[in-house]
Amino acid sequence: MKAKLILITVLALGAMAHAQGFASHVSIGVGLQGVFPAATFKNDEVNHTNSTQSTTNSVGAMGDLRFDFGHHSALDISVTVNRNSERFVNNGSFGSGLLTRVQTNNAEVIGSFIFRLPSTDFVKPYALLGGGAVRFSPNNAFTTAGVPQTDIKPAFAYGFGTDFPFGDHLALRLQYRGLVRSSPDFKLSAEPFGTGLKTHVAEPSVQLVWHF
Repeated sequence: MKAKLILITVLALGAMAHAQGFASHVSIGVGLQGVFPAATFKNDEVNHTNSTQSTTNSVGAMGDLRFDFGHHSALDISVTVNRNSERFVNNGSFGSGLLTRVQTNNAEVIGSFIFRLPSTDFVKPYALLGGGAVRFSPNNAFTTAGVPQTDIKPAFAYGFGTDFPFGDHLALRLQYRGLVRSSPDFKLSAEPFGTGLKTHVAEPSVQLVWHF
């Protein structure tokens, strides 16, 4: 349902831009994006324990709206929705661990500046730099540390990609985006939450793009 709403929103924005005379500078894309977060680690040197936070891998639906300015730059807004689980492990002095698992529905909203690289009629590479936010909506009603709440974390984005046009309006887009963000704590301060750890998320994607 969320993926359909995103697609409708992107199509509506593209139609509005077309009506305002920006037809040759607007494109919309829809596709799939992998979400592969790296694990994070925190060491407690006082108690000689450590904690690990990791996220299960997933695939999400992606919608993209891009405004081109000439041949060298563009502004891009993308929205991705996916579902995965946040896993928090408290490890004791002897290696024993307590696992807390929170399943979440996530929404990423990322704005990026696009730098066009030297291209041909068939291959149009680019680099991107930007940022936005990730919203984590937990499905779990309760954990041993309390009731997890919806959490929003800022994110820094970088990456690169290539458009492969086939026809006057249609293109295939392959993209890699990296996100750096804080791990969600769901507004809980008790262990294993509230670690404030940073996470790098690898996000490859494939899209079909329509140019107006």
